[in-house]
Amino acid sequence: MPLPPIVSSCLYALGIGCVSNIIAQKLKAYSNDVPFVFDQKLFLQFAFVAVITTPVNYCWQNWLERTFPGWKMVKQKRKASSDDTEKAVFIQDDGENKRAIEEEVRVRDWWNIFKKWFTDCITIGALFNTFLFLVLMGMMEIGDDLRNEMWQIIWDSYKMWPIANFFSTTYCPVERRIVFFSFCGLLWNVYLTLVTARL
Repeated sequence: MPLPPIVSSCLYALGIGCVSNIIAQKLKAYSNDVPFVFDQKLFLQFAFVAVITTPVNYCWQNWLERTFPGWKMVKQKRKASSDDTEKAVFIQDDGENKRAIEEEVRVRDWWNIFKKWFTDCITIGALFNTFLFLVLMGMMEIGDDLRNEMWQIIWDSYKMWPIANFFSTTYCPVERRIVFFSFCGLLWNVYLTLVTARL
């Protein structure tokens, strides 16, 4: 029996987040020219943050898609082919009888995509996720030093997440959006781990 989409998305996000934390720890050891020592506490803290934030983000993405659907149906006419003879409607254009078919086609709703992108970028996408990360890490005693980095983290998030968000809202089905964000988060979590580890 397949897992519900929210569960599989959470498991993917957790796995990718854990991998990114290990990569960041190895990069930190390499850049400091010291032997790699696995920081289990930091690893578990990042895993905990992923478990808490992924369901919130999954529900948020579904709400965005329901509120601002990325596709709409429009009526279009096209020239009837020989296979469409029975469905064709005769229309008169410039004094000539032509066969045309009017059908509904699915097209991107760019205005909704923009609204969805903008709403996500100014709320959950950057601010809420950064705030939640800082609160959860603060509760786990990383504390004041990390809070001092908050505005830099938010600024840096605006260099990456709006671009990732545009591609996800335009090209990813909503049920796969969290997995896409998790792959983008691989880089972001490396950055966050490095910020956290230097404090």
